[in-house]
Amino acid sequence: MLSTTFVGEITANKSIEIPPQMMSKLELKEGDKVEVLIKRIRSRRLDIRISRNPLLKLFKLTADEKQS
Repeated sequence: MLSTTFVGEITANKSIEIPPQMMSKLELKEGDKVEVLIKRIRSRRLDIRISRNPLLKLFKLTADEKQS
């Protein structure tokens, strides 16, 4: 079972979007069931946009290990 963590934001229509990179790495498609854990973040530091998601580096390492 693959899993990941990412910081999302609740949209105006009260939904949370899963980033396309995460959808691809987790091999998710429309209709798949997922488990969700919600934790409210109160830190203002997360308002800073990160140009590249640091979790992608972990996915690359995991993919490389999987291929070996």
